[in-house]
Amino acid sequence: MLSHQPFLVPALLLAEAASAQFATNAVSRQSTPVLNAIVQIGGYDDDDSLYLTTPRGSDVENPVPIIFDRNGTAVWVADSAYSNAFDMNTGYYNGSQVLTVWTGTVFSSGHGAGTCSLLDNTFNIVANVTSVGAEGADIHECHIPISTNSSALLTVYNTIPLDLSCCGGTSSGYLTDCWFQEVNITTGELIFNWSAVEHIPLQYSYAAPGGSGTEENPWDAYHFNSIDKDADGNYLISARHLHQVFLVNKTDGAVIWTMGGMQSNFTMGNGTNFEWQHHARYHEDYTKISLFDNAASDWEHDETTARGLLISFDTSTWNASLDMELLPQPYQNYSNSQGSMHLNPDGTWTVGFGSNPWMTEYSADGAVTFAMTLGDSNPPMNGPIQNYRWFKVDWEGNPADPPYVVINDSVAYFSWNGKTAVRSYDLLGGSDANGVSTVSTHVRSGFETNVSLSDFSHDYVGVLARDKSGNELGRSAVLAVANGSVIVSGSSNSSAMDSASSSAISLVAGQKVMLVVGAMTASAFIVL
Repeated sequence: MLSHQPFLVPALLLAEAASAQFATNAVSRQSTPVLNAIVQIGGYDDDDSLYLTTPRGSDVENPVPIIFDRNGTAVWVADSAYSNAFDMNTGYYNGSQVLTVWTGTVFSSGHGAGTCSLLDNTFNIVANVTSVGAEGADIHECHIPISTNSSALLTVYNTIPLDLSCCGGTSSGYLTDCWFQEVNITTGELIFNWSAVEHIPLQYSYAAPGGSGTEENPWDAYHFNSIDKDADGNYLISARHLHQVFLVNKTDGAVIWTMGGMQSNFTMGNGTNFEWQHHARYHEDYTKISLFDNAASDWEHDETTARGLLISFDTSTWNASLDMELLPQPYQNYSNSQGSMHLNPDGTWTVGFGSNPWMTEYSADGAVTFAMTLGDSNPPMNGPIQNYRWFKVDWEGNPADPPYVVINDSVAYFSWNGKTAVRSYDLLGGSDANGVSTVSTHVRSGFETNVSLSDFSHDYVGVLARDKSGNELGRSAVLAVANGSVIVSGSSNSSAMDSASSSAISLVAGQKVMLVVGAMTASAFIVL
Protein backbone atom coordinates (compact mmCIF):
# COMPACT_ATOMS: atom_id res chain seq x y z
CA MET A 1 0.00 0.00 0.00
CA LEU A 2 1.36 3.41 -0.85
CA SER A 3 2.03 5.49 2.25
CA HIS A 4 1.42 8.92 0.72
CA GLN A 5 -2.37 8.78 0.55
CA PRO A 6 -3.89 12.23 -0.06
CA PHE A 7 -6.79 13.62 1.91
CA LEU A 8 -9.87 13.62 -0.34
CA VAL A 9 -12.59 16.25 0.13
CA PRO A 10 -15.78 16.05 -2.00
CA ALA A 11 -16.16 19.04 -4.29
CA LEU A 12 -19.36 18.51 -6.23
CA LEU A 13 -19.54 22.20 -7.13
CA LEU A 14 -16.26 21.80 -8.96
CA ALA A 15 -17.72 18.77 -10.72
CA GLU A 16 -20.55 20.92 -12.03
CA ALA A 17 -18.00 23.34 -13.46
CA ALA A 18 -16.01 20.57 -15.12
CA SER A 19 -17.15 19.77 -18.65
CA ALA A 20 -14.44 17.18 -19.26
CA GLN A 21 -15.63 13.62 -19.76
CA PHE A 22 -15.84 11.69 -16.49
CA ALA A 23 -13.90 8.41 -16.42
CA THR A 24 -16.16 5.66 -15.15
CA ASN A 25 -13.31 3.15 -14.97
CA ALA A 26 -10.82 5.59 -13.43
CA VAL A 27 -9.45 3.91 -10.32
CA SER A 28 -6.38 5.47 -8.74
CA ARG A 29 -4.38 3.82 -6.03
CA GLN A 30 -4.16 7.31 -4.58
CA SER A 31 -7.79 6.95 -3.54
CA THR A 32 -8.47 3.18 -3.80
CA PRO A 33 -6.57 0.46 -1.87
CA VAL A 34 -5.24 -2.20 -4.25
CA LEU A 35 -4.22 -5.62 -2.96
CA ASN A 36 -0.70 -6.82 -3.75
CA ALA A 37 0.15 -10.11 -5.44
CA ILE A 38 3.59 -11.64 -4.88
CA VAL A 39 5.16 -14.01 -7.42
CA GLN A 40 6.80 -16.79 -5.38
CA ILE A 41 7.96 -19.19 -8.10
CA GLY A 42 8.69 -18.33 -11.73
CA GLY A 43 7.87 -15.01 -13.37
CA TYR A 44 6.86 -13.34 -16.60
CA ASP A 45 7.98 -15.50 -19.56
CA ASP A 46 6.16 -13.87 -22.50
CA ASP A 47 2.97 -15.49 -21.24
CA ASP A 48 0.36 -12.71 -21.39
CA SER A 49 -2.38 -14.73 -19.72
CA LEU A 50 -4.20 -13.11 -16.81
CA TYR A 51 -5.41 -14.34 -13.42
CA LEU A 52 -8.97 -13.75 -12.25
CA THR A 53 -9.47 -13.32 -8.50
CA THR A 54 -12.13 -12.19 -6.02
CA PRO A 55 -10.14 -11.55 -2.82
CA ARG A 56 -11.90 -11.14 0.49
CA GLY A 57 -11.21 -11.50 4.21
CA SER A 58 -10.28 -9.39 7.23
CA ASP A 59 -6.96 -8.30 5.66
CA VAL A 60 -8.56 -7.22 2.37
CA GLU A 61 -9.41 -3.53 2.64
CA ASN A 62 -11.16 -3.35 -0.73
CA PRO A 63 -12.80 -6.76 -1.45
CA VAL A 64 -13.55 -6.43 -5.16
CA PRO A 65 -12.64 -8.54 -8.22
CA ILE A 66 -9.06 -8.00 -9.39
CA ILE A 67 -7.34 -9.21 -12.56
CA PHE A 68 -3.57 -9.77 -12.19
CA ASP A 69 -0.91 -10.35 -14.82
CA ARG A 70 1.99 -12.77 -14.54
CA ASN A 71 4.11 -10.14 -12.79
CA GLY A 72 1.58 -9.91 -9.99
CA THR A 73 0.43 -6.49 -11.24
CA ALA A 74 -3.25 -5.60 -10.96
CA VAL A 75 -4.53 -4.66 -14.42
CA TRP A 76 -8.21 -4.29 -13.53
CA VAL A 77 -9.70 -3.40 -10.16
CA ALA A 78 -13.50 -3.46 -10.03
CA ASP A 79 -15.43 -0.68 -8.34
CA SER A 80 -17.25 -1.02 -5.03
CA ALA A 81 -20.47 -2.18 -6.69
CA TYR A 82 -18.73 -5.58 -6.89
CA SER A 83 -17.77 -5.78 -3.19
CA ASN A 84 -17.61 -9.31 -1.80
CA ALA A 85 -17.90 -10.82 -5.26
CA PHE A 86 -17.33 -14.51 -5.99
CA ASP A 87 -16.49 -16.76 -8.90
CA MET A 88 -15.11 -14.43 -11.59
CA ASN A 89 -14.47 -16.44 -14.75
CA THR A 90 -14.72 -16.17 -18.51
CA GLY A 91 -17.31 -17.76 -20.77
CA TYR A 92 -19.01 -17.21 -24.09
CA TYR A 93 -22.44 -15.65 -24.36
CA ASN A 94 -24.06 -15.60 -27.79
CA GLY A 95 -20.63 -16.12 -29.36
CA SER A 96 -18.75 -13.33 -27.55
CA GLN A 97 -16.33 -13.75 -24.67
CA VAL A 98 -17.58 -12.33 -21.36
CA LEU A 99 -16.54 -12.14 -17.74
CA THR A 100 -18.96 -13.74 -15.30
CA VAL A 101 -19.00 -12.57 -11.68
CA TRP A 102 -21.41 -13.13 -8.79
CA THR A 103 -22.51 -10.33 -6.44
CA GLY A 104 -25.09 -10.28 -3.67
CA THR A 105 -25.53 -11.07 0.01
CA VAL A 106 -23.06 -13.50 1.59
CA PHE A 107 -24.35 -15.35 4.65
CA SER A 108 -22.18 -16.51 7.55
CA SER A 109 -23.22 -20.10 6.83
CA GLY A 110 -21.10 -20.06 3.66
CA HIS A 111 -23.60 -19.46 0.87
CA GLY A 112 -25.34 -16.46 -0.62
CA ALA A 113 -28.20 -14.99 -2.61
CA GLY A 114 -27.61 -12.67 -5.53
CA THR A 115 -27.02 -12.27 -9.23
CA CYS A 116 -24.50 -13.39 -11.79
CA SER A 117 -23.46 -10.55 -14.11
CA LEU A 118 -21.92 -10.91 -17.57
CA LEU A 119 -19.43 -8.19 -18.54
CA ASP A 120 -18.07 -7.47 -22.01
CA ASN A 121 -14.47 -6.44 -22.68
CA THR A 122 -15.27 -2.81 -21.84
CA PHE A 123 -16.33 -4.06 -18.38
CA ASN A 124 -19.94 -3.05 -18.94
CA ILE A 125 -22.73 -5.43 -17.95
CA VAL A 126 -24.42 -7.04 -20.96
CA ALA A 127 -26.70 -9.42 -19.03
CA ASN A 128 -27.70 -10.51 -15.54
CA VAL A 129 -29.02 -13.90 -14.50
CA THR A 130 -30.34 -15.22 -11.21
CA SER A 131 -32.35 -18.12 -9.86
CA VAL A 132 -35.96 -18.87 -10.60
CA GLY A 133 -37.50 -19.04 -7.14
CA ALA A 134 -35.65 -19.02 -3.81
CA GLU A 135 -33.75 -15.89 -2.75
CA GLY A 136 -31.34 -15.70 -5.67
CA ALA A 137 -28.34 -17.36 -7.26
CA ASP A 138 -25.80 -18.72 -4.77
CA ILE A 139 -22.13 -17.68 -4.61
CA HIS A 140 -20.65 -20.99 -5.69
CA GLU A 141 -21.40 -21.38 -9.38
CA CYS A 142 -22.28 -19.31 -12.42
CA HIS A 143 -21.04 -21.46 -15.28
CA ILE A 144 -21.97 -20.96 -18.94
CA PRO A 145 -21.73 -24.40 -20.58
CA ILE A 146 -19.79 -24.48 -23.84
CA SER A 147 -22.57 -26.53 -25.39
CA THR A 148 -25.10 -23.69 -25.12
CA ASN A 149 -23.40 -20.26 -24.95
CA SER A 150 -26.82 -19.05 -23.83
CA SER A 151 -27.63 -20.61 -20.45
CA ALA A 152 -26.13 -20.46 -16.97
CA LEU A 153 -25.68 -23.27 -14.44
CA LEU A 154 -26.46 -21.90 -10.97
CA THR A 155 -26.29 -23.25 -7.44
CA VAL A 156 -29.29 -22.18 -5.35
CA TYR A 157 -29.83 -22.53 -1.58
CA ASN A 158 -33.42 -22.67 -0.30
CA THR A 159 -34.47 -22.93 3.36
CA ILE A 160 -37.41 -25.25 4.09
CA PRO A 161 -39.07 -26.60 7.28
CA LEU A 162 -38.32 -30.32 7.68
CA ASP A 163 -38.28 -33.12 10.22
CA LEU A 164 -34.59 -33.61 11.09
CA SER A 165 -35.05 -36.24 13.81
CA CYS A 166 -33.45 -38.85 11.53
CA CYS A 167 -30.08 -37.24 12.07
CA GLY A 168 -30.11 -35.91 15.62
CA GLY A 169 -32.12 -32.80 14.90
CA THR A 170 -35.59 -31.70 15.92
CA SER A 171 -38.80 -32.86 14.28
CA SER A 172 -39.69 -29.22 13.62
CA GLY A 173 -36.37 -28.25 12.12
CA TYR A 174 -35.17 -26.27 9.11
CA LEU A 175 -32.96 -27.45 6.27
CA THR A 176 -30.99 -25.58 3.63
CA ASP A 177 -32.08 -27.54 0.60
CA CYS A 178 -29.60 -27.31 -2.27
CA TRP A 179 -30.88 -26.86 -5.78
CA PHE A 180 -29.08 -26.57 -9.04
CA GLN A 181 -30.67 -24.81 -11.97
CA GLU A 182 -30.02 -24.21 -15.63
CA VAL A 183 -31.48 -20.84 -16.64
CA ASN A 184 -31.72 -19.12 -20.03
CA ILE A 185 -29.61 -15.97 -19.64
CA THR A 186 -31.57 -13.81 -22.08
CA THR A 187 -35.11 -14.69 -21.04
CA GLY A 188 -34.64 -15.85 -17.44
CA GLU A 189 -36.58 -19.00 -18.31
CA LEU A 190 -35.98 -22.04 -16.12
CA ILE A 191 -34.60 -24.94 -18.17
CA PHE A 192 -33.94 -27.44 -15.36
CA ASN A 193 -34.30 -27.51 -11.57
CA TRP A 194 -33.19 -30.22 -9.16
CA SER A 195 -33.59 -30.47 -5.38
CA ALA A 196 -31.18 -32.41 -3.17
CA VAL A 197 -33.67 -33.31 -0.45
CA GLU A 198 -35.97 -34.93 -3.03
CA HIS A 199 -33.23 -37.36 -4.09
CA ILE A 200 -30.53 -37.75 -1.42
CA PRO A 201 -31.12 -39.09 2.12
CA LEU A 202 -30.02 -36.70 4.86
CA GLN A 203 -28.16 -39.56 6.55
CA TYR A 204 -25.45 -39.36 3.87
CA SER A 205 -24.21 -35.99 5.16
CA TYR A 206 -20.86 -35.68 6.93
CA ALA A 207 -21.94 -32.34 8.43
CA ALA A 208 -24.04 -33.26 11.47
CA PRO A 209 -26.74 -30.76 12.46
CA GLY A 210 -25.04 -29.89 15.74
CA GLY A 211 -26.56 -26.61 16.87
CA SER A 212 -28.08 -25.91 13.47
CA GLY A 213 -31.50 -26.89 12.21
CA THR A 214 -33.37 -23.81 13.37
CA GLU A 215 -35.10 -21.22 11.22
CA GLU A 216 -32.33 -18.75 12.03
CA ASN A 217 -29.59 -21.34 11.47
CA PRO A 218 -30.86 -24.08 9.12
CA TRP A 219 -28.90 -27.29 8.65
CA ASP A 220 -26.66 -27.28 5.56
CA ALA A 221 -26.60 -31.02 4.93
CA TYR A 222 -25.52 -30.99 1.26
CA HIS A 223 -23.64 -27.80 0.27
CA PHE A 224 -23.53 -27.87 -3.53
CA ASN A 225 -20.58 -25.91 -4.95
CA SER A 226 -20.10 -26.80 -8.63
CA ILE A 227 -22.04 -27.90 -11.71
CA ASP A 228 -20.79 -29.23 -15.07
CA LYS A 229 -22.41 -31.08 -17.97
CA ASP A 230 -21.39 -34.17 -19.93
CA ALA A 231 -21.73 -34.74 -23.68
CA ASP A 232 -25.32 -35.93 -23.26
CA GLY A 233 -26.34 -32.90 -21.21
CA ASN A 234 -26.42 -34.69 -17.85
CA TYR A 235 -25.30 -32.70 -14.80
CA LEU A 236 -22.17 -33.35 -12.71
CA ILE A 237 -22.62 -31.98 -9.17
CA SER A 238 -20.14 -31.51 -6.32
CA ALA A 239 -21.70 -31.76 -2.84
CA ARG A 240 -19.10 -30.74 -0.26
CA HIS A 241 -20.92 -32.03 2.81
CA LEU A 242 -21.46 -35.43 1.18
CA HIS A 243 -17.76 -35.77 0.17
CA GLN A 244 -19.21 -36.74 -3.18
CA VAL A 245 -19.67 -35.88 -6.84
CA PHE A 246 -22.61 -37.38 -8.70
CA LEU A 247 -24.23 -37.38 -12.14
CA VAL A 248 -27.89 -36.39 -12.60
CA ASN A 249 -29.99 -37.40 -15.60
CA LYS A 250 -31.01 -34.36 -17.67
CA THR A 251 -34.48 -35.76 -18.37
CA ASP A 252 -35.92 -37.34 -15.24
CA GLY A 253 -33.49 -36.10 -12.58
CA ALA A 254 -32.45 -39.59 -11.50
CA VAL A 255 -28.98 -40.00 -9.99
CA ILE A 256 -27.02 -41.98 -12.59
CA TRP A 257 -23.96 -42.63 -10.42
CA THR A 258 -22.09 -41.34 -7.38
CA MET A 259 -18.35 -41.04 -6.70
CA GLY A 260 -17.03 -40.82 -3.14
CA GLY A 261 -18.96 -40.35 0.07
CA MET A 262 -20.93 -42.94 2.00
CA GLN A 263 -22.58 -44.48 -1.08
CA SER A 264 -20.10 -44.59 -3.98
CA ASN A 265 -20.74 -46.58 -7.15
CA PHE A 266 -17.00 -46.60 -7.78
CA THR A 267 -14.23 -48.48 -6.05
CA MET A 268 -11.94 -45.64 -5.10
CA GLY A 269 -8.29 -46.38 -5.89
CA ASN A 270 -5.24 -45.28 -3.92
CA GLY A 271 -5.14 -41.53 -3.42
CA THR A 272 -8.58 -40.85 -4.89
CA ASN A 273 -10.54 -40.29 -1.69
CA PHE A 274 -11.45 -36.65 -1.14
CA GLU A 275 -13.12 -34.62 1.62
CA TRP A 276 -14.98 -31.29 1.68
CA GLN A 277 -14.14 -30.81 -2.02
CA HIS A 278 -14.86 -28.03 -4.55
CA HIS A 279 -14.93 -27.38 -8.30
CA ALA A 280 -15.52 -30.71 -10.06
CA ARG A 281 -15.03 -30.55 -13.84
CA TYR A 282 -15.05 -33.09 -16.68
CA HIS A 283 -12.05 -33.73 -18.97
CA GLU A 284 -10.90 -35.94 -21.86
CA ASP A 285 -14.13 -37.19 -23.41
CA TYR A 286 -15.79 -37.19 -19.99
CA THR A 287 -13.62 -40.03 -18.64
CA LYS A 288 -11.76 -37.90 -16.09
CA ILE A 289 -12.79 -35.48 -13.37
CA SER A 290 -10.66 -32.78 -11.78
CA LEU A 291 -11.52 -31.37 -8.37
CA PHE A 292 -10.04 -29.48 -5.45
CA ASP A 293 -9.69 -31.65 -2.35
CA ASN A 294 -9.87 -29.30 0.65
CA ALA A 295 -8.93 -32.03 3.13
CA ALA A 296 -10.66 -29.97 5.82
CA SER A 297 -13.66 -27.96 6.90
CA ASP A 298 -14.01 -25.28 9.56
CA TRP A 299 -14.49 -27.98 12.18
CA GLU A 300 -12.45 -30.94 10.88
CA HIS A 301 -8.72 -31.01 10.05
CA ASP A 302 -7.57 -34.61 9.73
CA GLU A 303 -5.36 -34.24 6.63
CA THR A 304 -2.11 -32.30 6.25
CA THR A 305 -2.68 -30.48 2.98
CA ALA A 306 -5.22 -29.56 0.35
CA ARG A 307 -4.50 -30.72 -3.21
CA GLY A 308 -5.74 -30.80 -6.76
CA LEU A 309 -6.86 -34.20 -8.06
CA LEU A 310 -7.36 -35.61 -11.55
CA ILE A 311 -9.34 -38.84 -11.31
CA SER A 312 -9.98 -41.33 -14.13
CA PHE A 313 -13.14 -43.41 -13.92
CA ASP A 314 -14.64 -46.32 -15.83
CA THR A 315 -18.38 -47.02 -15.72
CA SER A 316 -17.89 -50.55 -17.10
CA THR A 317 -15.56 -51.69 -14.30
CA TRP A 318 -16.73 -49.07 -11.77
CA ASN A 319 -13.17 -48.27 -10.79
CA ALA A 320 -11.72 -44.82 -10.08
CA SER A 321 -7.96 -44.26 -10.21
CA LEU A 322 -5.62 -41.35 -9.53
CA ASP A 323 -4.13 -39.73 -12.63
CA MET A 324 -2.51 -36.73 -10.96
CA GLU A 325 -2.08 -35.17 -7.51
CA LEU A 326 -1.10 -31.49 -7.41
CA LEU A 327 0.30 -30.23 -4.10
CA PRO A 328 0.80 -26.55 -3.26
CA GLN A 329 4.18 -24.82 -3.28
CA PRO A 330 5.95 -23.04 -1.66
CA TYR A 331 3.46 -23.50 1.21
CA GLN A 332 1.39 -26.48 2.26
CA ASN A 333 -1.70 -26.58 4.43
CA TYR A 334 -5.26 -27.80 4.40
CA SER A 335 -7.87 -25.32 3.11
CA ASN A 336 -10.91 -24.85 5.34
CA SER A 337 -13.04 -23.63 2.47
CA GLN A 338 -13.23 -22.68 -1.22
CA GLY A 339 -10.66 -23.66 -3.87
CA SER A 340 -10.38 -24.58 -7.55
CA MET A 341 -8.52 -26.72 -10.08
CA HIS A 342 -8.55 -25.36 -13.61
CA LEU A 343 -7.21 -26.84 -16.87
CA ASN A 344 -5.66 -24.05 -18.93
CA PRO A 345 -5.95 -23.91 -22.73
CA ASP A 346 -2.26 -24.85 -23.12
CA GLY A 347 -2.66 -28.06 -21.11
CA THR A 348 -1.21 -26.70 -17.87
CA TRP A 349 -3.08 -26.56 -14.57
CA THR A 350 -3.87 -23.74 -12.14
CA VAL A 351 -4.88 -24.66 -8.60
CA GLY A 352 -6.25 -22.03 -6.20
CA PHE A 353 -6.20 -22.85 -2.51
CA GLY A 354 -9.35 -21.06 -1.40
CA SER A 355 -9.14 -19.91 2.20
CA ASN A 356 -5.36 -19.86 1.76
CA PRO A 357 -4.28 -16.91 -0.42
CA TRP A 358 -2.05 -18.74 -2.84
CA MET A 359 -2.15 -20.24 -6.32
CA THR A 360 0.20 -22.80 -7.84
CA GLU A 361 0.57 -23.53 -11.55
CA TYR A 362 1.73 -26.87 -12.97
CA SER A 363 2.88 -28.27 -16.29
CA ALA A 364 0.77 -30.90 -18.04
CA ASP A 365 2.71 -33.62 -16.21
CA GLY A 366 2.34 -31.98 -12.79
CA ALA A 367 5.64 -30.13 -12.34
CA VAL A 368 5.39 -26.80 -10.49
CA THR A 369 6.14 -23.90 -12.84
CA PHE A 370 4.67 -20.82 -11.16
CA ALA A 371 3.21 -19.67 -7.86
CA MET A 372 1.58 -16.45 -6.69
CA THR A 373 0.33 -15.26 -3.31
CA LEU A 374 -2.16 -12.52 -2.50
CA GLY A 375 -0.96 -10.07 0.13
CA ASP A 376 2.33 -10.56 1.96
CA SER A 377 5.11 -12.92 0.94
CA ASN A 378 4.56 -14.88 4.18
CA PRO A 379 0.77 -14.82 4.40
CA PRO A 380 -1.36 -15.97 7.31
CA MET A 381 -3.35 -19.07 6.46
CA ASN A 382 -7.04 -19.92 6.35
CA GLY A 383 -8.87 -16.66 6.73
CA PRO A 384 -7.36 -13.16 6.59
CA ILE A 385 -7.01 -13.24 2.79
CA GLN A 386 -9.16 -15.67 0.83
CA ASN A 387 -9.96 -16.17 -2.83
CA TYR A 388 -12.80 -18.44 -3.92
CA ARG A 389 -11.35 -19.57 -7.28
CA TRP A 390 -8.30 -18.74 -9.40
CA PHE A 391 -8.63 -18.83 -13.18
CA LYS A 392 -5.84 -18.31 -15.71
CA VAL A 393 -7.41 -16.90 -18.88
CA ASP A 394 -6.79 -15.12 -22.15
CA TRP A 395 -8.70 -11.86 -21.87
CA GLU A 396 -8.24 -8.46 -23.49
CA GLY A 397 -9.81 -5.57 -21.63
CA ASN A 398 -10.72 -2.47 -23.63
CA PRO A 399 -12.34 0.11 -21.36
CA ALA A 400 -13.92 3.10 -23.10
CA ASP A 401 -12.21 5.51 -20.74
CA PRO A 402 -8.74 6.96 -21.43
CA PRO A 403 -5.60 6.54 -19.31
CA TYR A 404 -5.61 8.35 -15.99
CA VAL A 405 -3.03 10.68 -14.47
CA VAL A 406 -2.98 11.90 -10.86
CA ILE A 407 -0.42 14.33 -9.44
CA ASN A 408 0.45 14.45 -5.76
CA ASP A 409 3.49 16.05 -4.09
CA SER A 410 5.26 16.60 -7.43
CA VAL A 411 4.81 12.96 -8.46
CA ALA A 412 2.69 11.87 -11.44
CA TYR A 413 0.84 8.56 -11.16
CA PHE A 414 -0.29 6.81 -14.36
CA SER A 415 -2.87 4.04 -14.65
CA TRP A 416 -5.42 2.69 -17.10
CA ASN A 417 -7.79 0.47 -15.24
CA GLY A 418 -8.73 -2.56 -17.35
CA LYS A 419 -6.55 -1.83 -20.40
CA THR A 420 -4.71 -5.11 -20.31
CA ALA A 421 -2.42 -4.41 -23.30
CA VAL A 422 -0.53 -1.52 -21.65
CA ARG A 423 3.20 -2.16 -21.25
CA SER A 424 4.64 1.36 -20.99
CA TYR A 425 3.72 5.02 -20.55
CA ASP A 426 5.09 8.18 -22.13
CA LEU A 427 5.16 11.23 -19.89
CA LEU A 428 3.89 14.08 -22.05
CA GLY A 429 4.79 17.73 -21.60
CA GLY A 430 4.63 21.02 -23.44
CA SER A 431 3.90 24.73 -23.29
CA ASP A 432 0.51 24.33 -24.97
CA ALA A 433 -2.29 21.93 -24.07
CA ASN A 434 -2.69 20.88 -27.69
CA GLY A 435 1.01 20.51 -28.36
CA VAL A 436 2.35 18.10 -25.75
CA SER A 437 4.98 15.53 -26.75
CA THR A 438 6.96 12.73 -25.15
CA VAL A 439 9.33 13.84 -22.40
CA SER A 440 10.27 10.37 -21.13
CA THR A 441 9.13 6.74 -21.42
CA HIS A 442 8.51 4.43 -18.46
CA VAL A 443 7.82 0.69 -18.30
CA ARG A 444 4.52 0.00 -16.56
CA SER A 445 5.34 -0.78 -12.95
CA GLY A 446 2.57 -1.95 -10.68
CA PHE A 447 -1.06 -0.90 -10.89
CA GLU A 448 0.06 2.73 -10.86
CA THR A 449 3.36 3.79 -12.49
CA ASN A 450 4.84 6.89 -10.85
CA VAL A 451 7.26 9.52 -12.17
CA SER A 452 8.81 12.43 -10.27
CA LEU A 453 8.01 15.90 -11.63
CA SER A 454 10.63 17.67 -9.53
CA ASP A 455 12.60 18.58 -12.69
CA PHE A 456 9.55 18.92 -14.94
CA SER A 457 9.74 22.32 -16.67
CA HIS A 458 6.63 22.18 -18.85
CA ASP A 459 3.31 23.98 -18.35
CA TYR A 460 1.15 20.99 -19.31
CA VAL A 461 1.39 17.29 -18.44
CA GLY A 462 -0.33 14.16 -19.70
CA VAL A 463 0.31 10.47 -20.32
CA LEU A 464 0.31 8.26 -23.42
CA ALA A 465 -0.04 4.47 -23.09
CA ARG A 466 1.70 1.96 -25.39
CA ASP A 467 1.43 -1.79 -25.97
CA LYS A 468 4.31 -4.30 -26.04
CA SER A 469 5.10 -3.37 -29.67
CA GLY A 470 5.23 0.33 -28.89
CA ASN A 471 1.92 1.16 -30.53
CA GLU A 472 -0.08 4.02 -29.04
CA LEU A 473 -3.20 2.85 -27.20
CA GLY A 474 -4.57 6.15 -25.92
CA ARG A 475 -3.86 9.42 -24.12
CA SER A 476 -5.07 11.03 -20.92
CA ALA A 477 -6.55 14.48 -20.54
CA VAL A 478 -3.87 17.18 -20.27
CA LEU A 479 -3.35 19.04 -16.97
CA ALA A 480 -1.91 22.53 -16.51
CA VAL A 481 0.75 22.44 -13.80
CA ALA A 482 3.02 24.76 -11.85
CA ASN A 483 5.71 23.66 -9.39
CA GLY A 484 4.52 20.06 -9.56
CA SER A 485 0.87 20.84 -8.78
CA VAL A 486 -2.20 21.04 -11.01
CA ILE A 487 -3.57 24.55 -11.40
CA VAL A 488 -6.24 23.91 -14.05
CA SER A 489 -7.70 20.71 -15.44
CA GLY A 490 -9.91 19.53 -18.25
CA SER A 491 -7.98 20.04 -21.50
CA SER A 492 -7.77 16.94 -23.66
CA ASN A 493 -5.47 15.78 -26.42
CA SER A 494 -6.53 12.15 -26.43
CA SER A 495 -7.24 9.77 -29.28
CA ALA A 496 -9.10 7.62 -26.77
CA MET A 497 -11.61 10.33 -25.88
CA ASP A 498 -14.30 11.32 -28.32
CA SER A 499 -14.91 14.93 -27.41
CA ALA A 500 -13.59 15.88 -23.98
CA SER A 501 -13.91 19.59 -23.32
CA SER A 502 -10.94 21.94 -23.02
CA SER A 503 -12.68 24.09 -20.41
CA ALA A 504 -10.58 24.93 -17.37
CA ILE A 505 -11.69 25.14 -13.76
CA SER A 506 -10.76 28.29 -11.88
CA LEU A 507 -9.13 27.62 -8.53
CA VAL A 508 -8.05 29.86 -5.69
CA ALA A 509 -4.65 31.34 -6.44
CA GLY A 510 -1.81 29.84 -4.45
CA GLN A 511 -3.82 26.85 -3.17
CA LYS A 512 -2.20 23.47 -3.74
CA VAL A 513 -5.01 21.52 -5.39
CA MET A 514 -5.65 18.75 -7.86
CA LEU A 515 -8.80 17.55 -9.61
CA VAL A 516 -9.39 13.81 -9.36
CA VAL A 517 -12.27 12.27 -11.30
CA GLY A 518 -14.38 9.99 -9.10
CA ALA A 519 -13.99 6.28 -9.74
CA MET A 520 -17.62 5.50 -10.58
CA THR A 521 -19.56 8.73 -10.04
CA ALA A 522 -19.58 12.17 -11.61
CA SER A 523 -17.83 13.74 -8.64
CA ALA A 524 -14.55 15.49 -8.00
CA PHE A 525 -12.17 15.89 -5.10
CA ILE A 526 -9.77 18.52 -3.86
CA VAL A 527 -6.53 16.95 -2.71
CA LEU A 528 -5.00 18.92 0.15
